[in-house]
Amino acid sequence: MLFPFRLLPALSLVLLGGPLVVGQDRGAAETAYAEAFRFGLELLAKPESQRTIPDYQQAVSLYLRAVDHDPAPEIAADSLYAVATLYDRMADRLPEAEYRQDAIRAYRRLAREHPQSRHRRAALDRAVQLETTARRKIPVPDKTPLAVVSEIRYRANEDYTRVVIQLDREVKFEKQVLKSPDRIYFDLVGTRPGPELNGRTISVDGVFIKRIRVARNRPDVVRVVLDYHKIRDHTVFALFEPFRIVIDTRGHGSGRKAKTTREFSTARKARPTPAAAPTRKKSPESPRAAKRDPQEDLTLTRMLGLKVGRVVVDPGHGGHDTGAIGPGGLREKDLVLSIARRLKPLLEERLGTQVILTRDDDRFIPLEERTAIANQHQADLFISIHGNASRGRRATGAETFYLNFAKTASEQDVATRENAASQRTVGELEDLLRQIAKGDYNAESRKLAGVVQTSLFSGIKKHRRPFLNRGVKTAPFIVLMGASMPSILTEVGFISNPAEEKFLTTSENRQKVAEALFEGVKQYLQDLGTAGLKQELAEARSEE
Repeated sequence: MLFPFRLLPALSLVLLGGPLVVGQDRGAAETAYAEAFRFGLELLAKPESQRTIPDYQQAVSLYLRAVDHDPAPEIAADSLYAVATLYDRMADRLPEAEYRQDAIRAYRRLAREHPQSRHRRAALDRAVQLETTARRKIPVPDKTPLAVVSEIRYRANEDYTRVVIQLDREVKFEKQVLKSPDRIYFDLVGTRPGPELNGRTISVDGVFIKRIRVARNRPDVVRVVLDYHKIRDHTVFALFEPFRIVIDTRGHGSGRKAKTTREFSTARKARPTPAAAPTRKKSPESPRAAKRDPQEDLTLTRMLGLKVGRVVVDPGHGGHDTGAIGPGGLREKDLVLSIARRLKPLLEERLGTQVILTRDDDRFIPLEERTAIANQHQADLFISIHGNASRGRRATGAETFYLNFAKTASEQDVATRENAASQRTVGELEDLLRQIAKGDYNAESRKLAGVVQTSLFSGIKKHRRPFLNRGVKTAPFIVLMGASMPSILTEVGFISNPAEEKFLTTSENRQKVAEALFEGVKQYLQDLGTAGLKQELAEARSEE
C-alpha cells in the first residue's frame, strides 16, 4: 500500500512553502527536537523491513515541530537535515517522485536558510544529485564514479580483532557469514579497490582471524573477506567523514593472560602507534572479595570480584582535530593531553595500575581506534577525557557520560560535538543502536561514571566557583562504542567560559583536575575491593 505525501500532517506544508515563524520558544524547540531524535533512533533501530512510511512521516512531523518552535540555526538546521534524509530514505523505499522532490526541497531550504550550517555543503551536493537523477530518470549509481576502497587496517590480539574498511565516500554494503571454510564477507556496492588493495591478501597470523582478502567480485563491487577460526560473536557498524565500516570480532582465545597484539594498515604512510605501556601478562586476580551493599543489585563484575589492573586513558581529539577552542585560545586537545599525562603517574605510582595512553603527543587518532586500543590491550577500564563547550559563555561545571541513548537535547549536543570527527548523524548508525540497547557494560560504566563525577566535582569546586555538578548523563559517543570494559567520557570543564578557561590554563589547576579524576578511580577500585593492592601487583609483576 502506498502512503501519499498528502497524508502528512499540516506541519509538512511548511517545508514546501518556506519558513513559518510561529514564535520563538527555545525550551519548546529543545523538547521537540529531543522527542524527534528519540523517535528517529527507535525507528532506525528497527530492521528496515519493519519500518513503515507512516513511521517516517511521523519522524518528519516531529522534526518540523522543532523548527516551528524556534527557526534559529542551532536546532533548525539539524532538524531540516534530518527531515531531508528521512525523505531521501522514503524515496529509496518507494518509486514515488514526490518523496524525491520533498527531499530536494528540504536540502535546498536548509542551504538557503542556514548558510553557516555544517550540513550546507552535503545538502547542496545531495540536492544536485537528486535533481540530476530526476531529469535523467536513471539510478544515481549508474552515472556516479565508483567509490574507492582506500585503506584496510586492523588491531588484534588473540581473542579480539577490529577491522576498519575505509572508503572515500558512503556506499551500500552487504554482509554474509559462510561456513566450510568459515568466513565473513562484505560486498561493497559501487566501489573499486585502491591500487594497493586489488587482489591483496593480508595475513593476520597468530590470531583467530587468519587473513583478510580483498578483490573485485564484479566490475562495480569490491568483496572483502575475513577468514576466521572460531569467532564467538561479531558486530558491524558504519562511521562517517570519512566513511568506514567497522567490524568487531571476538573469538575463543586463551583469555586475559598472554597477549599477542598486532596492528596493520594499508595506508601509504606508516601510522603512529599509541603511547602504550609495554605489553605484559595480566596480574593474577586477588582472592579478596569485593565490598558489597546487600541492598544493591550487584553487576557481574562485582559479584565475581573482578579486579582492575590496566586502565586506558584517552586524551580526546589531537592533531588536526583541535576540539573546542576557548575565547583566550586554549585548545581542548592540549588541555586534555596535559591532564592525561598527570593522571597516568598518579594511577601507576599510588595504585600500581598499569596505564596506557591512547596518545602521548599531538597526533590524530580516529575515534574508532581508541576503543580498539583498549580492547587490544585487554584493559579493565577506559576513561576518555574532554573539555566542554557551549554557546552560552556562562556555562560551567563538570559532567560525565556513559554509552546509551541521549535523553535530552543538551546531551545530544555534546554527543554531536564530540562525534564530529567521526560521523554525519548518529541516527544512521543502526548497529550502534543495537549495541547500545544491548548494553553489555552499561551497569558498571554507570557506577564508574557516578564516582568519577562526584570526585571531579568535589575536587574542583573547592578551587573554582561557581562550578556546577552537571551530573552523570548518557549519549551515543562513538569513542565508547564497542568497548569490552566499563568505559566513560568525562567533560572536566567549559573551555568556552572565559573564567573557566583561565582556571584550566594553569599547571596547578590541571594537576587538581588530575587528582580529582584519580580519586574517582580510586573510589571505584575501593568499591570493587581492590584498593591497597599495590604490593600484590608489584609482587605479581616481579614473578613474571
